Amino acid sequence: MYPNQCVKNQRGFLMPLAIFILVVMSLFALVLSRNTVQTATSSTQEMTNVQAFYAAESGAQSAMNTLFYSTSSTLTRQSVDSRCVGLNTTYNYTVPGLNACSAVVTCSCQYQDASTCAPATAANYVATTTTTKLSSTYQIVSVGTCGSGNLRSVRTIEAGSFLEQE
Repeated sequence: MYPNQCVKNQRGFLMPLAIFILVVMSLFALVLSRNTVQTATSSTQEMTNVQAFYAAESGAQSAMNTLFYSTSSTLTRQSVDSRCVGLNTTYNYTVPGLNACSAVVTCSCQYQDASTCAPATAANYVATTTTTKLSSTYQIVSVGTCGSGNLRSVRTIEAGSFLEQE
């Protein structure tokens, strides 16, 4: 073979190889970029989930505090029942870690016989041998919400307690 013929047979071989390498590397870069964006979104969503959980938990704890440790009146079953029936509160948090989070808290109350609490009726709180309404059960539902749009998380916590007749 002559030197010119060898060069003639190899002409144009590097160009398709370079294009192939560029296409493959571009695809790898695209996959890596997309994976990085998904990972960042997932970690942000996980953080928002945790914040919503803590917002809901804080709301439930605040509601329990309102029910049982209110300084406005003594701790009687009738006063706690009254606070529970009237509890429908929204907490908007501004503390670091819970910025732009809120918790909506509600309370439901039932007597021992499964009837709904009626704190206005004083007869429900008189201990007699025929009265079956000797304790109240409280169910607090706290719904914590954080974030907005696609990165919005909502978590619900339910807490229960009871108070017996003294």
